[in-house]
Amino acid sequence: MKRSLQLNPDNQPATWEQIRNLRDQNELAPVNTSFGIFDCDERSDARMQEAMEQFHNLPTVVDGVLQWKRADNTFIGLTLTQLQEVQAEIKTARAVRAAQLHAKAEAFNQQDPRPTPAQLQSLDFWLN
Repeated sequence: MKRSLQLNPDNQPATWEQIRNLRDQNELAPVNTSFGIFDCDERSDARMQEAMEQFHNLPTVVDGVLQWKRADNTFIGLTLTQLQEVQAEIKTARAVRAAQLHAKAEAFNQQDPRPTPAQLQSLDFWLN
């Protein structure tokens, strides 16, 4: 029986397309705020914006406080002002991280050899 050597694709240098895709995935990772860690993908952004716009009409607001689910599935009670603060912190953190990731993606693309897809899965690898 003839054997063939199969290389694990995760151990091969990443292609530019893989680098870009993993950069984009890492951009949407949850962010840390002074109120805890929150999701920051497009749907989470839209949900938060809708909640702020309709805050006084929401039946789930009790005594001026809305229970909001964080990225770790724990809840925190937030007033409208606090929800606005969370959104502002998320936007700032995401913008800073996106700038870092875009610069790092280009640096990874220029490396010889490039990092592996397995390495690029970790957000910590990108931010160090």
